[in-house]
Amino acid sequence: MLPFLFLTTCLTDVEAKSHKKKKTKTNFSSSAPYLTAQSYVIVDAKNGEILHGRLPHKKLPPASTTKVMTVLIALECLPLQHPVEVSANASNASPSKAGLKPGVRYRAGDLVAACLISSSNDAAVALAEAVSGTEYKFSMLMNEKVKEFGMENTQFANATGLPDKNNKQYTTAYDLTKLMRRAVKNKYVDELMGLSETSIKGSDGQWIQLRAHNKMLWKKPGFVKGKTGWTYASRHTFVGTDYAPEKSIAFAMLSSKKPWADIERLATFGSILARKR
Repeated sequence: MLPFLFLTTCLTDVEAKSHKKKKTKTNFSSSAPYLTAQSYVIVDAKNGEILHGRLPHKKLPPASTTKVMTVLIALECLPLQHPVEVSANASNASPSKAGLKPGVRYRAGDLVAACLISSSNDAAVALAEAVSGTEYKFSMLMNEKVKEFGMENTQFANATGLPDKNNKQYTTAYDLTKLMRRAVKNKYVDELMGLSETSIKGSDGQWIQLRAHNKMLWKKPGFVKGKTGWTYASRHTFVGTDYAPEKSIAFAMLSSKKPWADIERLATFGSILARKR
């Protein structure tokens, strides 16, 4: 069973001041790697300065990187041990999903794990309903946080990142790094994004195995942490950091055709840039 961490600070204690967009020069070094992603960026994890990127402010679908915002709000509003009863609506969410059963109660912290490790849409909807009553009302709370976090080119329409009919859900690579830099300040979130697998158990006594969608955790253990995403419309998306406790870089990519090669190249090049600073 997944161990829980006692958090010494709440997300509400973290400063949430919006920052005006800095005038930064994107580094297009001749030694930069080729990526298939349509948009990407590497930033300094401490101050958010852009170190390298391509179209970092281009608005594109976020897919399941959306769940990083979902869990931050859930952790701010619900204690880790808080029981969340899964509705039929949440249980019927489109894949990917953990297979949560309607009427069964799961700890909020376990549902957060399902969102971040196995990118479970049923867990994301269950958390949204536990916080706000409906996923639609939760999406309004998400967009309040977008403003608070200074994510100037982002709008969410649901808790999962699944495509919305009105195309009202979009983000940018740069905005995702803002979200990730804030997320990894939460030790529980940072720990979960480094787990390749774990198990959770509901009130029905049934165990559910969670296996990470982030294949980099197997390909290169101890290299990067982060949140994956994929839909047909978005292609592959990712937002992450280096694996170290004290982060040096955060990076994000949108609309990638070869995600694992792109992630490895982005993180490797980011580490080189960070060492040169």
